[in-house]
Amino acid sequence: MGILKFINIKAPKTINDLRICHLDALTNEKFQTNLSLENIIEFLSVITSATKNELRKVNITELKDIFVHCVGLFKDYQITEPKKEITIEGKEYSLVDPKKVGIGWHIDISNSDIKNDPARLAALMYIEKGTNYGELDENKNMVYSNLERQKIFEKHLPLPDYLNLVSFFLRQSIELTSNYMENPKKRKAMLKSLIAIRGKN
Repeated sequence: MGILKFINIKAPKTINDLRICHLDALTNEKFQTNLSLENIIEFLSVITSATKNELRKVNITELKDIFVHCVGLFKDYQITEPKKEITIEGKEYSLVDPKKVGIGWHIDISNSDIKNDPARLAALMYIEKGTNYGELDENKNMVYSNLERQKIFEKHLPLPDYLNLVSFFLRQSIELTSNYMENPKKRKAMLKSLIAIRGKN
C-alpha cells in the first residue's frame, strides 16, 4: 500500500491504496454534511488509521493539508465494470456470474448483512479461479471458505474494486428480480411457494 507521510501521520497515496475498512469515510453522511473539526478528525482517523488523539496534536495547517489530500483521493473515481479476475496476495480469483451460479450462492447472499459486513459481498462475488461456488470435499465441508476469503478481501482488496463490485451486484440483482417477476409462470410458482410456506407456519 502506498503511503504519503505528513509529519507523523501516514495517509494512502491514491484511492487504490484504500481498502474496505475505509468505506465508512465515503458513505457516512456526517462526513458529507457537517465539516466540524471533530468530524474532520474522525474522517481522517478512518482514512489514515491514526488515532483521534494523534490527530488532535497536529497543527491546523498540517491537518488541513492531510484533509485536502484525503478528500482528493476520491475526486477522480468513476464506477466501471468489475474485473473478471483479480489477484490478491498472489492468489487468483474469478468473478461470479449471478445468472449462472447455483442456488446455494443466492441463499448465502440473501442471508448476508452486506451493509454491516461489506467484505462478505466480495467473498461471495469473487471465488478461487477454476473452482465452483460451494464445492465440497469428501467430508461434505466447503473446500474454499467464504470466511477466509472475507478476511483476505477486507484487508487487501482495493476500495475501487469493491465499489465497482457493489454497483455490478446491485444492477444484477435488479435485473434478476425484474426478469423473475415479469415471467407469469415464475410469478405463479413464487405465489405457490409463499402459500406453502405460510401454510406450514
